[in-house]
Amino acid sequence: MPFWLGTAIVFVYGTVVGSFLNVCICRMPNDESVIKPPSHCPKCGTRLKAVDLVPLISFLALGRKCRYCGAPIGWRYFIVELTTGLVFVALYAKYQFRPDFFAFALFSAALIAVFFIDLDHWIIPDQLSIFGIGVGVVRDVYGLVVGEPGHSVLYVRIPFTAAHVPMLWSIAGLVICGAVFYAIAVLGELAFKKEAMGGGDIKLAAAVGAVFAGSVTTWLGIGLALLSFFVAVFVGSVIGIGMKIARRGERKESYLPFGPMMVIGVLVTVFLGNQIISAYLAYLHRGGM
Repeated sequence: MPFWLGTAIVFVYGTVVGSFLNVCICRMPNDESVIKPPSHCPKCGTRLKAVDLVPLISFLALGRKCRYCGAPIGWRYFIVELTTGLVFVALYAKYQFRPDFFAFALFSAALIAVFFIDLDHWIIPDQLSIFGIGVGVVRDVYGLVVGEPGHSVLYVRIPFTAAHVPMLWSIAGLVICGAVFYAIAVLGELAFKKEAMGGGDIKLAAAVGAVFAGSVTTWLGIGLALLSFFVAVFVGSVIGIGMKIARRGERKESYLPFGPMMVIGVLVTVFLGNQIISAYLAYLHRGGM
């Protein structure tokens, strides 16, 4: 298949997925079904027709207004659809139609929903983290079943014995990354006498570990997951400092949910993680530390 054709197909599918993500972003925080009732205008309740739901095009053609009551439609709907399409295209450029494309495309879709839900409501729905964990485990099992090069089982020694038990790398990544965030939450609460890390962040961290470790079934996969957390902290710090500078003199403190930072960290690591690690190792080799 020509690259341009694959890109076009992936972009269109990505915008369709983005349209569904808009439904998830609106309904999940309220524990509503993302399937029933069908798409409708939140203002007048009119059920939307197929012509009203064409990704990107309908939004622009309707002039950002509901066809039936004239209520304005926020730009976020367009942004989510466009972003999902572009992320899918970037993943296709990196992986083509190999298994990692499908794994990271599915996980990226869940992460885009996480980004906007956590930004608006300060919650990360468990369904999205569980979905991510499922993606990582299925990717891991698929690699083992078809015998992909590099896919293997991790053997974990039982404490105080010589016995070892087999474990999927995705499960190991889930446990390690979830444990790291749980430890941060416990230590942070002890140090600051308040919640330092929400349960949603811990579950999302477990999902990140499962997906990276399920795709790269070596310690590098878990290393990439941990790298994504460092990127998230760095991005959050930069944004936080910028917000403090912009609001200096104001008494009201500004806080940021960490979920969106984790999403940025994962996407940066997916596309640049290996290069970042290679650059860091080269720096150490030159005696940088």
